[in-house]
Amino acid sequence: MQYKKLSLLFYSLLFTSFTYSQIDYENINFRSPVDFPIYLSGNFGEIRSTHFHAGIDIKTQGVIGKKIYAVEEGYISRIKVSVNSYGKTIYINHPNGYTTVYGHLSKFNSKIDKLIKDIQYQNNEFEINYFPKQNDLPVKKGEIIGFSGNTGSSEGPHLHFEVRETINQIPVNPLFFNFDVDDNIAPVLYSLVIYPLNKNSTINNNSEIKHLKLKKNNDAYSIVDTNQIHLSGDIGFGIEMYDYLNNSRNKCGIYTLSVFIDSLLIYNHSIDKFSFYETGYVKSHIDYAEKVKSKKTIQKTFIDPNNNLSIYKSNLNRGIYSFNKDTSYNIKFIATDVYGNNSELSFHVIGQLADLPIPFVKDSINGIFMKWETENVFEDDEIKIIIPEKSLFDTLYFKYSKSEPKYRAYSNIHHIHNIYTPLNKGYSLSIKTLGLPSELSDKAFIAKILDNEINSIGGELINGHIVSEVKTFGDFIVLVDTISPEIKPLSDYNNLKGKEIKFLITDDLSGVKSYNGYIDNNWALFEYDQKNDLLFYIMDSEKIHKNNEHELELFVIDKNDNISTYYTTFYW
Repeated sequence: MQYKKLSLLFYSLLFTSFTYSQIDYENINFRSPVDFPIYLSGNFGEIRSTHFHAGIDIKTQGVIGKKIYAVEEGYISRIKVSVNSYGKTIYINHPNGYTTVYGHLSKFNSKIDKLIKDIQYQNNEFEINYFPKQNDLPVKKGEIIGFSGNTGSSEGPHLHFEVRETINQIPVNPLFFNFDVDDNIAPVLYSLVIYPLNKNSTINNNSEIKHLKLKKNNDAYSIVDTNQIHLSGDIGFGIEMYDYLNNSRNKCGIYTLSVFIDSLLIYNHSIDKFSFYETGYVKSHIDYAEKVKSKKTIQKTFIDPNNNLSIYKSNLNRGIYSFNKDTSYNIKFIATDVYGNNSELSFHVIGQLADLPIPFVKDSINGIFMKWETENVFEDDEIKIIIPEKSLFDTLYFKYSKSEPKYRAYSNIHHIHNIYTPLNKGYSLSIKTLGLPSELSDKAFIAKILDNEINSIGGELINGHIVSEVKTFGDFIVLVDTISPEIKPLSDYNNLKGKEIKFLITDDLSGVKSYNGYIDNNWALFEYDQKNDLLFYIMDSEKIHKNNEHELELFVIDKNDNISTYYTTFYW
């Protein structure tokens, strides 16, 4: 399906900031990376937990092993094998100035597979990041480069496919490039959120955030609650919405969103492309607190001072509107997908006169004032926190307390602000150890406690303190890890008829850091499926002799250098 032009003159005028891109992309004739109809489980710009999705996720009919094709001629510029992220991945540079990326592959074609396996054995390491020279691995349009899979951080079999500008590796929306994807479904709007943004802001004479359900009437959306809405002072809006594509039930992201108040455009974003370095700003783009509390994704239409996303094409006063007149205001939201399907929400509110706004930050009582644009330091006798400049998205009234642990630990529990406030960058956390024996000093680490679960942050002992970089606020404590990882064989070595040897490897505290397997005293290529704690070796007649008895040794080390070993013999 060709990328559709917005059909109405109104939209043509509104979105002139991005329509130029249609001309550039329509003339590039990529073929499909698969040989079956393209149905998507995820699209470009879809909001994930801490980033925007940089490509499209193509369904592979629920199975592994579908053929994956180069969409255009070029050369393979990068091959990466990782236990997380995109797993087994191929990058192809094309003469037209774009790079295509193919992720979560189960395996590469035979030529690439042999090359990568040789490199892995040379390095004695499963994970690699290899950059071939320009003439080493040329590919033709339509050439099979690999097979679809579920490697890395994938949650099910699919192909992750990206298009990037080669010169700067900036991902571009792949749906600009004429792939045959059916979509005549407009975005679905679920709820509206109204935010009071200063001390004198009110919603129906109340200073609390207000959530309103939406309903669809014919081709437009309205608010379910028909009671009049009275707004006073500086107000921001947010909206819960998703896009759907034909033949798919997956929630996808929208392409553009605009907000008008009395026909005045106060906010617009469009997701044509973005840099990887800026995708962390998604934590500010959404209502992060609501995401943590309810898992709902509310996209805010007001912009925090330290949110520098390039997707914002137009905004008036960062999308914040002052309702300071006793009059009626007409408000309209317009959401579109990349194929021009659009949904509208219209409603009106009554403004109320307000006193001059007094800037404030929620929960400011008994807090420590921190500016987002400067470095902030908090310190007492047991803890030191250094928050670099521009780590906060907005000014903050920081709160801290501590309490005694309910279980064996080597520090108090330190309650650092709250889990509902996002961070743009990590900060340095130093916690004083209490009663830590010297023989356990190399086993101590900082842990985050969330919902009675312990997550290792790591750390280094410096002058009686464990120091680590931390990326979130929350509750932290010092623990020790002296327990070695667990190795559980999943294969019957007395009756080994299959083509794989499998293990389950787990570590409940600090986590698995590394592993190595040896067969007949030679390093063996064990692959690690981190999300399933699965370690496996695929029998290779080029590396071990068939119809012989073999020795197998496995070493697994956690992040506190506790080591477990496993030894057995098997016949194959």
